[in-house]
Amino acid sequence: MTILVMVCGYLICGLVGLIGVAILWQIFVGTIDLSRLISEPTGDASMGRFQFLIFTFVISLSLLLVIVSGKNGDGKPAFPDSIPGGILTLLGISGSSYAVGKAIQFSDPGGIEDRPVEITITPLTVTVKYGQTQQFKAEVPRKPDAKVKWEVIAGPPGSSIDENTGLYKAPPAATVPPAPHATVRATCVDYPDVSDVAVITFA
Repeated sequence: MTILVMVCGYLICGLVGLIGVAILWQIFVGTIDLSRLISEPTGDASMGRFQFLIFTFVISLSLLLVIVSGKNGDGKPAFPDSIPGGILTLLGISGSSYAVGKAIQFSDPGGIEDRPVEITITPLTVTVKYGQTQQFKAEVPRKPDAKVKWEVIAGPPGSSIDENTGLYKAPPAATVPPAPHATVRATCVDYPDVSDVAVITFA
């Protein structure tokens, strides 16, 4: 019976380990987005979420050490007959402090302030050779999943940009009269009045 319990314990630990590896892999490939893990829906940093995350790590590591040390400290990994009171205390402090922090935050109108959506292009200024390409990126911090539309709003004939990816292609050669600059704009599809521009200089 003891061997069966030990085997089941190892199987459960292995299963939990595989689930953890799968989650880490999903995070690595970008399927699971952690950009909002410690931030509010508005994009602002959240001390409550950060504190809750730290407490979660502390509690998890504490429980792991208890299991690894085994019963009566014999060094044989085993799940304890009862969860130690210290771990339960940490869990209670973590949950209650997070709840109190959120209550204080939302009792103040400033804590739920709905700031305007903004978009930022990277890079804002760049030098590109004729016939070459330049990849632009647009970030919408408060709406990370927002779709962006790209367009060339000024520049010589032959300038083009992919409206979905932001890949700009310079004209093959200088025009007559020469136009040394071009301007591209990124616009948030869901918020047409939110946009940003970047300036391109031809070399």
